[in-house]
Amino acid sequence: MVIDIGDGPRRCPRYWADDEIQFDHIVVKYMQSESCPYYTRREFNVTNCKINDTLKVTQLQYNGWPTVEGEVPEVCRGIIELVDQALSNHNKEKNVGCKSPLTVHCSLGTDRSSIFVAMCILVQQLRNEKCVDICTTARKIRSQRPRLLDTYAQYEFLYRAIVNYADLHKLSSE
Repeated sequence: MVIDIGDGPRRCPRYWADDEIQFDHIVVKYMQSESCPYYTRREFNVTNCKINDTLKVTQLQYNGWPTVEGEVPEVCRGIIELVDQALSNHNKEKNVGCKSPLTVHCSLGTDRSSIFVAMCILVQQLRNEKCVDICTTARKIRSQRPRLLDTYAQYEFLYRAIVNYADLHKLSSE
């Protein structure tokens, strides 16, 4: 979730309860939350009462994205930490047999989400292939949905962020 909570443009209404809420045969129970410097982490149990199956859902909400459309964060550290946490949670869940997808949303579904998705792809490229191709990644993402990664600021942010990521995790080839 790469958006602030609230009413109005560039915000998302709060769509979860503080305790438990039921939608037909689906029960969503809030379990806990943790405030981190750049994001908030929340955990929910989602139970399908028809088949008595419960799934743990982890929500990560990035805090501090500029509210002006097309602007990007000044520093990359927050997105780096969010991507690390999201990929770590997702990989941990996959390792225990959970096949849940990694899902992302923002208010428009374009600028913030596209940067997050691109960073996830680029981080995996860097870790697996020891190199990245930002242009090809952006082209592929844009082929799937218009208006993704369509500003200079977004490209520049991706370049800065992946270089910072490589430096932070000692993956740069110097």
